[in-house]
Amino acid sequence: MSSIFGSVPIFAAVVIQLLLLPSVVLSISLNITNEYLHHACNNTQGKYKPGSVFEKNLNIALKNISAFNLHRGFALDSNMDRPYRNIPPDTAFVMLQCRGDSYGSECHSCLATALAGLRKKCPRNKAGTIWYDQCTLDISTYSSGDTRILYDNYLCMDNPKGLSGDKKMFDKRKGDFAKKLMAEASKLGNNSKGSLYAKGETMIGTRKLYGMMQCTDELYENGCYVCLTWLVLQHPFCGDGKQGVRYMCRSCNARFELYPFLRPN
Repeated sequence: MSSIFGSVPIFAAVVIQLLLLPSVVLSISLNITNEYLHHACNNTQGKYKPGSVFEKNLNIALKNISAFNLHRGFALDSNMDRPYRNIPPDTAFVMLQCRGDSYGSECHSCLATALAGLRKKCPRNKAGTIWYDQCTLDISTYSSGDTRILYDNYLCMDNPKGLSGDKKMFDKRKGDFAKKLMAEASKLGNNSKGSLYAKGETMIGTRKLYGMMQCTDELYENGCYVCLTWLVLQHPFCGDGKQGVRYMCRSCNARFELYPFLRPN
């Protein structure tokens, strides 16, 4: 029996691709991609063998998530029933967070891509994380809980193109824009769970800057604000002098570009 972690049923993959054909054409015209960004193999939790208890538990969690409609773009599941207490050895947890414009069928497509990518880059690891443009996939032997912020594997990715003109003014306006998106993504002051995602655009001189911020839906909104503040404001030299930048860690991410990179609406 093939591992769901290792492969996606051929029929399901074909159906997904057929359903997504119109959106693929639209994505190309809008410069929307789903490129691989980064991965982190967690070696502290060990590896599993084919046919092991962990592999069977992992397949259960992945099968559950694959059956979700993913209309909110987030899934956290395990072979265990909730609440996650007294977690036995070889329990498998899977977290999927899709970008705010990539819910539903696009999220399922990114899940299939991320599964294949994580299997290739972290073969048989019991824990690992992989980031793509449109989703983040994480597997682990334990649950992070609903409020714990995971700053693991922080990464700054610069757009290779440099800025021209008044860089100080650009940085100031970008910082103000970032704070606005942080407040919108976290809905500061409302301590209830929700869709922790915000996007927008702002004019800087004659140029339009596009931005996006998101936290995994495990967090509450005040935790999201803390994560994004650390991610963006505590790394001021990330993207310095560049036309665009991405910030990533396990619990939140952000991106700024001088071109649109999200689906409209």
